[in-house]
Amino acid sequence: MPKFELLLADADGTLLDFHAAEYAALHEACALHDVPLDDERAASYKAINESLWRALERGEVTQQALRTLRFSRFLESLGLERDPERLANAFTDALAMHAEEIEGARAFVAAAAARVPVIVVTNGIASVQRSRFARTPMSRYFSGCVISGEVGFSKPDPRILFKALEMGGVAAERALMLGDEPTSDIAAARAAGVKSCWFNPTGRRNQTPHTPDFEVRALDEVLAWL
Repeated sequence: MPKFELLLADADGTLLDFHAAEYAALHEACALHDVPLDDERAASYKAINESLWRALERGEVTQQALRTLRFSRFLESLGLERDPERLANAFTDALAMHAEEIEGARAFVAAAAARVPVIVVTNGIASVQRSRFARTPMSRYFSGCVISGEVGFSKPDPRILFKALEMGGVAAERALMLGDEPTSDIAAARAAGVKSCWFNPTGRRNQTPHTPDFEVRALDEVLAWL
């Protein structure tokens, strides 16, 4: 069984419960700007947002443009005239206050950090991610964070992993990338020459061409390789 000297971990969907944070922040932002919201409309926003993040991964849209474009499209789908920039600002401000954790993530990170350095590699707006990390006790176990909004490129661009490897002082073949998205986390790892582990708690079918080296249902399974 291989043993690695550095763990590179995705944040949202792997350590932090982004779906819970997104849902709460969306409700807060919509309430502030008088945008009626129910579960169906929240699902519509989520689909629009996820589609744009996939476009970001393909290099078709910038992160700065995505920030507002998702709300422009959401408001258009609702037939409402609101300022998408103001709604975007309210959403990101609210999201920065939410750091709900994936169940078991804190105990896992503590155990992993006792064995190897743990560096978080995340796509996202820097100010939002930094604020969220400051609000989760598990951040005490991080040896560092590489955020796309700070370095200028997003997963699956391998350069974001190269930054993390440089920070950790470990060669690519001695690091393991853990994440929940094949199109970003697994693709970035393969492009960077880093072994990858797909965190797939619900047993999703991988319908992408990006095949992980390992797959786990529970985070603590990863400890066997550290």
